[in-house]
Amino acid sequence: MTTPAPKTIPTRFYRDPEWSRGMAEPLKRFVKGPAEPGPAEWDLVATSLTKIDTVGADLAAAIKSRKVSMKQFRQALAEGVDALMDAPEPLREYFAQLERRPDWVDDELLERGATVVRQCGRNGIDVITIGLLSGYRASATTDILVRTGGLRGSGTARRIGETATWWFECIQPGGLDRSAPGWQLTAHVRLMHSMVNQHYEAADDWDESAWGKPINQADLAGTYHLFCTSFLLMLRLLGMRIKGSDGYAVMHLWRYIGWLTGVDEELLGLDEQQARRKLFHLTLATPAGDANSPLLADSLVESRKHLNFNSFPELERRYEYLRFRSLASFYLGLTGMRELGLRPVFPWYPFARGLRNLLVFNVLRAFPGGDERLTRLGERELDIVMREYWGKENASLASQDKTYGNA
Repeated sequence: MTTPAPKTIPTRFYRDPEWSRGMAEPLKRFVKGPAEPGPAEWDLVATSLTKIDTVGADLAAAIKSRKVSMKQFRQALAEGVDALMDAPEPLREYFAQLERRPDWVDDELLERGATVVRQCGRNGIDVITIGLLSGYRASATTDILVRTGGLRGSGTARRIGETATWWFECIQPGGLDRSAPGWQLTAHVRLMHSMVNQHYEAADDWDESAWGKPINQADLAGTYHLFCTSFLLMLRLLGMRIKGSDGYAVMHLWRYIGWLTGVDEELLGLDEQQARRKLFHLTLATPAGDANSPLLADSLVESRKHLNFNSFPELERRYEYLRFRSLASFYLGLTGMRELGLRPVFPWYPFARGLRNLLVFNVLRAFPGGDERLTRLGERELDIVMREYWGKENASLASQDKTYGNA
């Protein structure tokens, strides 16, 4: 394994080799064949820390200079850029890029991938949320998360709910069609990332030599892998049977979503094996946690007490809090929980849920129409989860516009 010259890359790269090796080693077990990065692969990870989404950056700059307004962006998002008279060129270029679908996109695979994810039901949002929690063990993104105020305090449940809403809309039937909420929320999220990057990159106290760009390609790729690569691994550990062809469809779905969000195609995975190898490389290079890590972790765990329940709200919130801590203990283990300042508990829920998943997926698939029944069951669970986050309130990401853009 070759490390590029330190002067060319941010110092966070491979800063804590012993820690990052311990973090990445469990993933290596699932990689078939050679896993260690070669010089070109190692250089790709290193240089991706200094790269941003240039398409989104151009539009963010135009919004900052008031050549484009957020009102124009929202109209182009909802109605198409041609609905605007004399649409500014940066706005036109942004949507032209996103609407220019790659030749490799397969609509049947997108639909199958979305169906498989919906079949996961509550399991799916559980492993994504635990994945976010596990990510706090590294300090790669903790500073920017604290700076934006996105995942601290009482607003944590709302921000996790916003992420869940985006994910939920992306996996609906036809969710990535141009006119669908999933596609439109993805286009919105991509711009928000670029606006956040622009805002903090210009801040006097942002140390690019240490951290690279605030929202860089490596960290965007890490988030992409959370929703597909680690997602599938964690689901299988929870007793879910996901055959290889269905895993491939899920990877294809998120390959397209990753492309839409501006992740460099070199960092995306064609299939599970390729993606696991890329995630292993990214994990090897990530820095150990900092003082923000336990703050973010505590806020995420405590957010389970702020969800919406109807029948016995206090009792149900208490159960949800204990259930989530049980999941966290199962996936993070004693070391991960200790690093985040969390007290481990016996992982009773994963064992119970894992047994349920094994029974449900084996039994239902044994009968004609079982796949459709699994889908309906998963969709019902997801509807319940979304109500837990939002109650009677409608989810919206539009409130973020005014933080970095002009209305």
